[in-house]
Amino acid sequence: MKLVLPIKSIFTPSSMSMVAVTASFIAWEFPTFGVILKGFTRKEALDVTSIVMLLCWYSMIFICFFVGQKLGGFFVSPTARSDDPVLSLNSNAVYYGFTLISAIGIVSTLYAIFANLSFQQALVFISLGQTNALKETLYEEYHIGLVSLRYVVVYPASIALYRIIRQKRYSAVNLFNVLMLGVSTFLSMRLILVATLMVTGFLLTYGKARIRISIAKVALFSGLIFLILSALNISRNAGYYERNSLSFGLAGASEIITYAGSPFQTAVGSAKVADKLAGFGGDEYRDWVDIAPALNTNSAFTLLMQQMGAWSWPYLALVCLVMGFLFGAMSSLGKTIFLLPCGAIIYGAAELWRLDLFQTGTFIVWSVIGIGLPAALLLMRRMMHFVT
Repeated sequence: MKLVLPIKSIFTPSSMSMVAVTASFIAWEFPTFGVILKGFTRKEALDVTSIVMLLCWYSMIFICFFVGQKLGGFFVSPTARSDDPVLSLNSNAVYYGFTLISAIGIVSTLYAIFANLSFQQALVFISLGQTNALKETLYEEYHIGLVSLRYVVVYPASIALYRIIRQKRYSAVNLFNVLMLGVSTFLSMRLILVATLMVTGFLLTYGKARIRISIAKVALFSGLIFLILSALNISRNAGYYERNSLSFGLAGASEIITYAGSPFQTAVGSAKVADKLAGFGGDEYRDWVDIAPALNTNSAFTLLMQQMGAWSWPYLALVCLVMGFLFGAMSSLGKTIFLLPCGAIIYGAAELWRLDLFQTGTFIVWSVIGIGLPAALLLMRRMMHFVT
């Protein structure tokens, strides 16, 4: 059995931001069945204040993304589509450049980890299900540097998966990038894996109005991702799940539901006391919202309200408008390497229910290198052409 999806309207910042919010709401409402952990004990009640405020907040996000996308697409006319081989998605020059930058970042990450831990200590942490200890060593005397380049692996890994799936090309460089994705995900963040899958999905479906998908294949793929994420969860928090008597499957389900649903819990609770949050930083919102202490990315709405107060509304409206514009403009250039930063924008929009990824170092690295590297290579090529 197959389903037909209007994929062109789904893989956009405006749509994906709403898909993520809807998923968060479903996870928030999902029953515990007496065995699943959700990141909170007392569920917040939706009242008129929280409904109106959150409806306005997420409507603003959708409208600003949507308007930005349309303006960006209008700004780049169909005749402006790029056919420069350097910018092609099949260009090896940019692909190898991303691969080299990612390799430098991951090697630097490994060096930073093993400069603070011995190999034997690392093995002990991994065997005890405390892999987070490896990542935490990166933030001892942390400063922006080569280790930040590990985030770039999203780009070459997405191209590698695209070429493997679409073109059946199992070259050494493609497999190497998939390996780097695995290493980066294991050592650093699951965010990298999810972002890569989303960017790859965008590349595979770009230019298609709709696609037919097999329910059986979707179920198989979902099961595989569940197993991978569950294994990563156990590798990081084995002791926590053992203390709560959770099996491998229940631990994985609890982590996913907590990850998705707890931000909605925080948003509902903090919307009722938004006037009291303005100007505060840190965890002050926990005084009014029941949320597990270990959770720290608990709603972009809450964190921005604490950070900026009422100014968070025009700030986020402008951010969504600009990001929507960039997405619309770059995606209108055709099947170019700029689809990669477009995918990063989609992922940033999908995370906006949980955190403002657009102001983080991760997204800044994606933007600067994702746009800067192909632009620099194009400029160099044209300068050489001009000289000759």
